[in-house]
Amino acid sequence: MAQSIDPRTALKNILEQEELFPRVRPAEISQAAVKLASKQIIAAGQSIDDLKAINASIGDELFAKCLQGLTAHQIKLLARRLDPGAEDIQVNTGNSALRHTRALLSGADAQTRVLPDRQETDADSHPAPKKNKYLGRKSFRTGR
Repeated sequence: MAQSIDPRTALKNILEQEELFPRVRPAEISQAAVKLASKQIIAAGQSIDDLKAINASIGDELFAKCLQGLTAHQIKLLARRLDPGAEDIQVNTGNSALRHTRALLSGADAQTRVLPDRQETDADSHPAPKKNKYLGRKSFRTGR
């Protein structure tokens, strides 16, 4: 019967005994670390302090790769979970949610941030454009 080893111990042994595993490149180890850390980052229940601890444990470069590798949906969920009171415009797209998450992790306080007031410009005072009669035709709406 084969001896069973804990997967963590096996991974630790691979990393400690580089001479036995010469074909395992540092880039592959980096990819494995990013994959494992990404899985932990998107896990439910992570707070900002938890993410900062993950950042400290794997380093800034790999942590940035983890955040960059998340899908738009995952990063939006993460941003919403870290800051439930965030404005929709801050977490509406993947890029804005990523920017917001990075700001939260760099120390921006979730409660004290406010968006600047929208100032009225000359564009707001222009009248609405004329309605296009063609768009109201049934043939345009139904495609017949």
